[in-house]
Amino acid sequence: MLRSSFITQSFIYQTIWEVSEVLSYLHHMTPVPVIYQDLKAEHVILGKGGVKLIDFGIASYLDEAGNKFQNYGTPEYTAPEKRELAKISIKTDIYSLGRLLEQLVLAGNDKSLSLLRISQKATHPREEERYASIEEFQEELRRAKEDMQSEKYPVNQKHLLQKIIVAGSEKHIGTTHIAISLTQYLNGCKIPAVYQEKNPSDDMRKTIKAGKNFAECNGLYRRGDFLGIPLYGAGVEVTIPKQGISVIDYGSDLSLARKEEADLFLLVTGSREWERESAKIGYEEVFGLENLVVLCNYGDKSQARQYAGEFHRKVYCFPLDGEPFSATKAKNQLFHELLQKEGGEYERDSYQDCKYSRERTGMWRNPPGSIFGKLFGFRAWRKNRIH
Repeated sequence: MLRSSFITQSFIYQTIWEVSEVLSYLHHMTPVPVIYQDLKAEHVILGKGGVKLIDFGIASYLDEAGNKFQNYGTPEYTAPEKRELAKISIKTDIYSLGRLLEQLVLAGNDKSLSLLRISQKATHPREEERYASIEEFQEELRRAKEDMQSEKYPVNQKHLLQKIIVAGSEKHIGTTHIAISLTQYLNGCKIPAVYQEKNPSDDMRKTIKAGKNFAECNGLYRRGDFLGIPLYGAGVEVTIPKQGISVIDYGSDLSLARKEEADLFLLVTGSREWERESAKIGYEEVFGLENLVVLCNYGDKSQARQYAGEFHRKVYCFPLDGEPFSATKAKNQLFHELLQKEGGEYERDSYQDCKYSRERTGMWRNPPGSIFGKLFGFRAWRKNRIH
C-alpha cells in the first residue's frame, strides 16, 4: 500500500477475494468455526502461490468461553462490538476484511465506488447492517467486478456536479450557514450555483426580511455572489436554471436528506461536547451513502481529527466564521480542497484556476477556457437570469 502506483483494481479484487476464501474456510471449520480476529495488511503475505495469512495468535473458536484474547488486536481494524463489548462473531472478521478493502482502494490510483460501497457496508458500526456471511460479501464482490468491467459503469467515469446536499446531525450547528457559504463560493468562482431551502426553519426568509440587501427576480434572491430560494409553499413555483449546481439545505432532517440522490452529501457535525453524541448518531444514519463528506464546524481541528479516527475517514474542518455571505481565505481554501478531492475530475481545473485568480488579482474572474465556462455558458445564463 506504500507503493500506491502499483495497486490496480484487478489486484485489489484478487487479493481481497483470496483473503475472503481463507476466512470462509476458517468460518466453516467443523465442529466449531474459527474467528481469525486479527486481519490487517501486515498479516497478508503475497506469494507466487497466492495469498497467505500469518499470525493466528489471537484466533479463537466461535464458542470459546471467556475469549481471553478478545481485547487484543489492531484498533484500526477492530469491530466496535469487539472493542466495546468484548464480543466476537463471524461479522468481526467481515468488519476487518471491509477495512482492509477500504485501505487498498484508497491507496490505489483508481477509486472504485463499487468497492468502496462494499467496504462501507462491511464496516458498518452496527452488526446487523453488515454482510451476514463471507459468501454474501463475495457475491457483492463479484457484482463489483462486473460493474468495473461494464461499459455502463466505466472505472474512470467522470461526471459534473449537479446536486450537493447539506444536512446536519442536529439543529443549530451551522448547516444553513455552510450551505450559503458554499453557494456563495461557487458563484464567486463563476460556477453557477443555487441555494435551495428544504427545511422548515424559515431562516432564509427571515434573513431576507431583515433587509440584508437582497435583490429579487422571479422568486430567486441574489446578494453579491449568492443566489438562493427560500422554502415556498406548494402553490408557488420557481424556475431554477438547469445549468449549474443545486446546493440543497435539509437542516437536520437526515432521514429525508438521505433519500435524495446527490453528487455530494455534506454531513455537518458540531464540535462542542454536547454535540458529539449526535454527531456519531448522525454519521451512523448516513454511513455508507455514496459521496458522503463529513464537515466538523467551528474550526475545531482537534475534534475533526477525533471524528476522523472514530469514523475511519477524512473529516474536513469548517473554520470559525461569522458571515456566510462573505468570502474569507479560510473558507475558500476549505471549499477548494474539498471540491478538488471530492467533486470529480472535470471540476478540478476550474477550482484550481479560480483559486489562483483570487490570489493573484484580488477578484474573481472566469478562467480563460475553463470547462465550466464552456459547459454552462455562465455569462449568458447570468444575463438571462437578471433580465
